[in-house]
Amino acid sequence: MKQVKIIYGSETYLMHREEQSFLEAFRKRAGEEPELSVFGKDAAPAQVVEAFQSSSLFGGTNVCIWHDCPYLPIKRGGRSRSKLTKEETWFLEQLAAIPEGNGLLFVIKFPKETSRLDTGCVFFKEVKKLAEVAECQPVTDKTVMTYVSSYMNGRGLHLSPSADRYLRGLFQTWDAIPLQYVFSELDKLCIMLPDGTREIETTHLTSLFSGTMEKNLFTFMDYFLRRDGRHTIPFISSLFSRQDAFLKNTGYMLSRLRLLRAYKELQAAGMKEKQSEQVLTRVNKGKPVKYALYHLKKIASYWKIEELDELLLQIFTLQLNIRRGTAQSMDMEQLICLYCSNKGRV
Repeated sequence: MKQVKIIYGSETYLMHREEQSFLEAFRKRAGEEPELSVFGKDAAPAQVVEAFQSSSLFGGTNVCIWHDCPYLPIKRGGRSRSKLTKEETWFLEQLAAIPEGNGLLFVIKFPKETSRLDTGCVFFKEVKKLAEVAECQPVTDKTVMTYVSSYMNGRGLHLSPSADRYLRGLFQTWDAIPLQYVFSELDKLCIMLPDGTREIETTHLTSLFSGTMEKNLFTFMDYFLRRDGRHTIPFISSLFSRQDAFLKNTGYMLSRLRLLRAYKELQAAGMKEKQSEQVLTRVNKGKPVKYALYHLKKIASYWKIEELDELLLQIFTLQLNIRRGTAQSMDMEQLICLYCSNKGRV
């Protein structure tokens, strides 16, 4: 086990888990709780050095946590520094001589998901030789199911194929996926499950994440693609009344409708499923469509290609007019009602 660790990123849950793992290693090694010293960005380096070099009053271990250390900056453009300052050189010399049993943890929390640590700076390269490094990237729809499956397996549960598809489809509507929230909802699911349940079905999941914009958008699109006006209309106000939400949510609608149109065109051409999946992945900007295909098959018969062309054009025109200030976001309600009133099943 290394006595120094660097944790950086924007995923709060993963960063907390890495921090607890580091502290637990010292706890096991010493057989007791380590004495903690916590420092912020403005802490004097000499103060941090004094803390990680000192001995506990009771002969235990000392662990220092330094949040947002200025020696490990966020990348803001330009070239990375290639030379150490005198202060940095001195700090690294002290760190190399850290007493056995003591530890130093650097925690750099990004101000936004697009931030990046300047891993090209010379201080990072030097301290990395002494440290374990944990990068806690934002969780995406491509990676979240790994964490969900791990959570389920740890509790002797597993998702049915339909439940797995349901969650994958739901997470595709999210811009950011906070793991802490996901796990809190799964904790709630475990409490509500009947005794002896081992396989999670879709019906167990429908009450999760209720009230979120992403869940509402996912449910709205599911009903709308089935042209079910009775269940679609109640979602319109919350999804399209604000301009920022309108543009984001119509963007998601357009992507789903374009995918459906492409699927119907490939279906009409008699293309095999494997080839269709490859083409649709390109249409979907490289995002996998394996699980989306399952839903496309179920709702394809509700729409004609001509209708989809008309709808795509009208939504695009409405987006343009909203930006110009010549339309209102609630004009979407009339458009949705129009396409829900005519089932168009073939």
